Amino acid sequence: MKHILRFIMIFCCVLFGQNKDSWINELPVVERMACIDTLAGLNHESSGKEIASPKKRFVRVVASAATILLGVAAWRTQMESDKYYDKYLHTGDPVQRQDAWNKTKKLDQVSGMMVVGSQLFMQLLIYSYVENE
Repeated sequence: MKHILRFIMIFCCVLFGQNKDSWINELPVVERMACIDTLAGLNHESSGKEIASPKKRFVRVVASAATILLGVAAWRTQMESDKYYDKYLHTGDPVQRQDAWNKTKKLDQVSGMMVVGSQLFMQLLIYSYVENE
């Protein structure tokens, strides 16, 4: 029954919408003397643009820069650690081997701390976009 009523409604709308002498065409034409500013009543929330305070912008810039710099530093440190690990694997001298292992261990720890720091700054950056209402 619902489908039949919908079909009849759509059919009638299409059928009567084709008429050129509809009541809409009989309405008087309204001419405006001045343009209407359709964006006048919009605030920043409805327009989608967020107005951030200078403090928030500073936090975002610092957090972005620290995330990138610590990530790059962690990557470089890990590359250096990999070189020492290759030296550890390929050297035959026990003293050089132990020295390479110690440097590898230390650089891996430093790289891990830098990754953690980078992630913390990334979380700060994400938190700066969360609204506290």
